[in-house]
Amino acid sequence: MAEYLTEDLSAEVQAKMDDLAQKGNQLENEGRLAEAVQVWQEGLALIPEPQQFYGQTVWFLAAIGDVYFQQGEYVLAHECFDKARGNVTGAGYGNPFIMLRLGECCLEIGDEKNALEYLLRAYMFEGKEIFDFDDEAKYFEFLRTHIDLGL
Repeated sequence: MAEYLTEDLSAEVQAKMDDLAQKGNQLENEGRLAEAVQVWQEGLALIPEPQQFYGQTVWFLAAIGDVYFQQGEYVLAHECFDKARGNVTGAGYGNPFIMLRLGECCLEIGDEKNALEYLLRAYMFEGKEIFDFDDEAKYFEFLRTHIDLGL
């Protein structure tokens, strides 16, 4: 099986998805988050079912989930990152950013057990550096107080 099933997508659909991804990025950079999510949802809608067989699904879900996370919509963000994690191409479960955000969402919604698992996975992929942003410090502290990281 191919890592990504892009061969099933026409060049026209792939080009449209690329355009929507870029447009969403631009809108996000301009702070127009709701519009960015809407554009990325349009891109996601172009991916045929079952979407979990396409690597592009991971990108769109992560982008949408990240906006939800930034807005404090942790349940919606968790839904996006959990779907991305379940992508059969492996592009989700092996992605440190997805593991980080999924762990953060779990902690925010009170699921400490899964928060610990996903935050540890992110740490194992990228080390402490993945937590080096100001808003990530509390999540690293949670991980550090529950797991002996040898630091």
